[in-house]
Amino acid sequence: MNKIPIWRYLCRLFLMLSVMVSGAQAVSADVVLTNGSEVAPNIAVLHVKDDGVYVDLEIYIEDIPLFADMLPIGWSSDFVEGEPEAEQESNQGSAQVENRVLSIVARDEEPLHAEIRKLEYRTRIDRASPLAGQRDPFSGQIVPSPPKDPRVLFVEVFFPFQNSVPNELTIMPPSQDGEPLVTIGMQVFDREVPVTDFSYLSKPAELKIHWPDPWDSRFSAESLNRKAQDGTSTFLYIEPREVRHETLIRLRELAPWIGETTEVGQTLSPQPSALIVNQAAAFLASRNPVSIDGKLVQPSNATAKLLELTSQGFQVVEPGKEVSVNNAFIGAILSFPSADLPDQVTVTWDMFDEKISRVATISNDVAGPFFGAVTPADPQFHWQNHLLQYERASVTQIPVEQQTWQNPAFALISGMISAASLGFFLLCKEKVAKRISCVTMIAATSATVAFSGYLPDLPWKKSVPPELQVAEDILRSMVENLSTATLEVSPAARKSELAQIVTEASLGDIASEVERGLAIRTPGGSLATVTNISDLKLERINPTLKPGGFSTLAKWTAKAQGGHWGHAHMRAVTFRVLAEVIPESGHWKLDGLTVIEARDPNA
Repeated sequence: MNKIPIWRYLCRLFLMLSVMVSGAQAVSADVVLTNGSEVAPNIAVLHVKDDGVYVDLEIYIEDIPLFADMLPIGWSSDFVEGEPEAEQESNQGSAQVENRVLSIVARDEEPLHAEIRKLEYRTRIDRASPLAGQRDPFSGQIVPSPPKDPRVLFVEVFFPFQNSVPNELTIMPPSQDGEPLVTIGMQVFDREVPVTDFSYLSKPAELKIHWPDPWDSRFSAESLNRKAQDGTSTFLYIEPREVRHETLIRLRELAPWIGETTEVGQTLSPQPSALIVNQAAAFLASRNPVSIDGKLVQPSNATAKLLELTSQGFQVVEPGKEVSVNNAFIGAILSFPSADLPDQVTVTWDMFDEKISRVATISNDVAGPFFGAVTPADPQFHWQNHLLQYERASVTQIPVEQQTWQNPAFALISGMISAASLGFFLLCKEKVAKRISCVTMIAATSATVAFSGYLPDLPWKKSVPPELQVAEDILRSMVENLSTATLEVSPAARKSELAQIVTEASLGDIASEVERGLAIRTPGGSLATVTNISDLKLERINPTLKPGGFSTLAKWTAKAQGGHWGHAHMRAVTFRVLAEVIPESGHWKLDGLTVIEARDPNA
């Protein structure tokens, strides 16, 4: 057995430790498609509360004069020399300016009085996507960017309610002759519930406040209202290895079913939240029965998480954080393993009451989402397999292609020498000469066979690792197989698939490492599917103790997508991995795997 010199072993160990120390934790982020209002020059975030409206206003440095009516007299920018150009233009045409203030008007009343509570220069809050200014790799669109100048005047304004709480409010931007003077990105919350996603405030916006429950507050202009309107939704995901039934339900709608009581404005602390989440997971696992191909099935796994709705969609609440009941949701995931794609899946929804009279449904397969709803009159939600060209991905073995040393010229010359030696052996009578010709003939014949490509398995050739390009191709096939293996939802199934490309001695360790380091998951915990592997590079290759194999430090980027609770997640994760690959029984197999780094390349 060949032994690695001690100096080479120490170099490898040092490199591995140094890379592991410098490696970052796995980070992955959604690609959030936006309309650009979240990076508008001016930003207004409004919070409706019981006593009034609180506004955090970021005024772009060049637009300060266009908000002059709401600022203290004589306020000027310390960031610019002299009077800003916009202010000069404003002074020249001030007679035509109708309103240089962000105002809020109650129905049939005068504008609410504005109390400025804070006024200071800042840099704008960074709401930009990591891909800002670049072409989104998934949508192909240029992701909007904020202004190059990050300076803003931050104004904290309070608009108190006077005699009674209004049922309607109108939010009005600075305007001239009915046209907006500035570009404002707006987001509105009613007692912690987002009424809007980020939107442009380009004209007066009428907000109807529903005081019994802020979830039902709405703008008259439908385009301003948030996309998520349903308090309860249910989803079917038909994945390569499982069927998932997922439920997204507002805590206030779930509470009566699990014996809990909630009130508007109530705040949940971490410990009660954890108990409610566990209770909800067990309860939802026993309701709304699922049938696959006509057979009633039970979930192999049931999980739930506490969520809240934000401008980025539903987000998992971080452990230890308090959350408002007004905006709290439970997201439940029930998993049903399925070796093959089913023909039909049916969910029978059985949770209807005064608050839940209609439940939105979405089924998702490789053909795309399909929308519907269930009601007490029609409580069944069906998915039918109409996929005509579905092919189940599986791990495939990677054959070792025998290397040959083909050199026709040398083969011809050695063949001629062999023939001449044979003739000399037959004609010569001296014993010494016969021995010499015999040895020459054997050597020449061997060379002829070797240079003709018919002797690939010479011992000295087996110990040589493949060339860089060949090793890269082998590892690319290995990575594609590993990505397929991550689709398996059970450890036993994953190990069975990996047995095709992993040595028996290393199967347990590598199966655990694949789950720990290579499986890409959505925030809800479901597995994402790798759709593309790019930029694979081998930083170096070294021979292994086992002849013909190679160890390498490799890097690649995997794009993956997955979904849960109706939200599509897209990931781009860059991996850095130490791998050892050896030939065994005519196939290449992994004999070692360590994931050193997994990170979002845009982070």
